[in-house]
This record gives sequence, C-alpha cells and structure tokens, in this order.
Amino acid sequence: MIRVFPNRTSFTPDDDLAFVGLPPLFRPKEQMPVRVSCTFTWDKPIAERLKQEWSVYYEDVEVGGPAYVDEGGEFTPGLFMKKGITITSRGCNKKCKWCFVPKREGCLRELQIKEGWIVNDNNLLQCSHQHIRKVFDMLKRQPRAAEFKGGIDKTLLKDWHRDLFDSIRIKELWLSCDTENAIPQLARAARILDGIKTYKKRCYVLIAFTNETPLQAEKRLEKIYTLGFWPFAQLYQPEQKRTYSEAWKQLARKWSRPAAFNTYMKNKAKI
Repeated sequence: MIRVFPNRTSFTPDDDLAFVGLPPLFRPKEQMPVRVSCTFTWDKPIAERLKQEWSVYYEDVEVGGPAYVDEGGEFTPGLFMKKGITITSRGCNKKCKWCFVPKREGCLRELQIKEGWIVNDNNLLQCSHQHIRKVFDMLKRQPRAAEFKGGIDKTLLKDWHRDLFDSIRIKELWLSCDTENAIPQLARAARILDGIKTYKKRCYVLIAFTNETPLQAEKRLEKIYTLGFWPFAQLYQPEQKRTYSEAWKQLARKWSRPAAFNTYMKNKAKI
C-alpha cells in the first residue's frame, strides 16, 4: 500500500512506499491502493488535492486519518507512523476542553500490544494493570530506550508505576501541565519520579488556550522547570488554525529549545 502525507513530521514513515506531497516522477508502476493520511484539520484542503493528483496514476485512492474523525483500529507498526512507534490503546476517558481525542476516538480501549519503543498511547495509565505490565514487558525487549511520547497522566501516576519505569531504559518520559491548577498535580508526580534525570523528564505545556498573557504563561513554564521537568510550550490550535502574535511565537520558540530555556533559567538564577 502507498501512503501519502501532506507534510513530513518526526513520525512520518520513511520506507519506499511512503510519500510526502505530490506524486513524484519515480513511483511504483504497478497498481496498488493509495491512502492519504491527514492529521490536522487545516491540512484537509491539501489532502483533498493530493487525492486528486494521485488518482491520476492509481485507481484506488482514499483520504482519511485523525482530521477526518477516524477513530482508528488495531495498530500496524510502520504503516502510518515510522518504525519504532507503537500504540497499545486508543481513546481517552477524560474530556479535556482542548483535546480532540475523545471526540475522534471515543473512550479508552486496549489494543493488541505491538513491538516498539516509542509509546504513543493517548493515556497509557488509564489501561488495566495487566495491560500496563505487558507493555513494560514488551519495552524490556526493545533495542532502544523507551520514549513515552503520548504522555503519562500525572493524575494517575502511582508508586508502583515508578517500579515499572525503573525496570526499563528510558530516553524520554513525557507528562503535561496545561493549566495553572495542574501545578500541584505535577509537583506530586515530581516526587514519584524523583531521581530520574531531569533531561529525561519532559512536559508538554499548552499555552494561550485561555485568556492568559505571555507573561503568565512564562511564569507557569518557569514553575514547571523548577519542579525538575523540561517544559515544551505548545501554542493552542483549534480546528481552524489560529495565527498568533510575535510575542506568543517568541515565547513558544524559547520554551521549545532546551538550550534556550536552560540558559534563560541559569541566567535568571544569577540575578
């Protein structure tokens, strides 16, 4: 199957049947299904154009993906995400105002566990104890250290989870802190994860969702940093892509580059 993507990301497959954009000069000559995968709603016009362009050469061309409210089925490694990524559950039982997952994938459901070291579940810790333990047993077999890119729910983190983390090699352990009210929960998680190196403990930080100012957002980012996490700012994007001021863009750039925010915090400590 040929897979086509509107843009290249860090998750895009890189095999010979994965393409980004318009049909290239050198492409498979034989007929085979073509699937255009679209993640972001603002890329749908591009995806529709790609469907038309690829239909010139192939008969079976369809467009889909998260942007088309695709709830997803069993995960196939390497198909729509690069090798190494795995998804062992879909959906989420929470209903965060800024999150599209419950609307698209519904409530959490466990999947068959496939091999991979980059765990991209929406909320792994909502899974059953048995499922979580099986995921960690799988991670022990991987050739690379685990990356929990999907994020670990700080409100569900328990002491027994720490024992599981200590049983494997970890490259990146991601949490989130999207509001000021979430700071105490992150502080509790910091105590459970104490001893894990700071550069491995990373935190998605949604900014500009409410009426907060860039100054207020930066204070939250600084608090997260002092708790022992590397914060990575993410400007909120609704279904229709929003344009931000230069002040917001500069803040997001600074707090998405470890070299920049580490230097900033070290200089601030000297004052």
